[in-house]
Amino acid sequence: MSKTANYNQRFQDVGFTVKSVKGKKLEQLIGAEDPDNPERGPVSIFLKLENANWSEYYFDVCFGTWGDYETKKWEEVEIHEEDYSYHDYAEKFGVKSLIVKSAYCKDNEITLEFENNEKLVFRYKNPDDWDSDYEMVKLP
Repeated sequence: MSKTANYNQRFQDVGFTVKSVKGKKLEQLIGAEDPDNPERGPVSIFLKLENANWSEYYFDVCFGTWGDYETKKWEEVEIHEEDYSYHDYAEKFGVKSLIVKSAYCKDNEITLEFENNEKLVFRYKNPDDWDSDYEMVKLP
């Protein structure tokens, strides 16, 4: 069993900007889903950018949360294989190797914006219900 890397929470707020992602190429984007109820959408998103450690973002009630692991190795990221299935969202949404322009949380959405102006938005399916399911959508 491999060692789990330390996790450092950087943001937990209704609004924030992650400045450290600008100009970096997306290597991997992993969505954690409940395998028994995949229609509920992802509960957490894991992000790996070129020359950077793994990051994770998710919602905690109404707060967007973003943190970084002290590792570049997926094997050292804390995951819960018994509870979730992990899916390649970079492939699913066609964003692998795109350059990130910005990442931010605003209005109960966490957005990755790319230099080609496409956006991936992680949000509540019902923005008025903080207990609702989540979804990841690609916007042109």
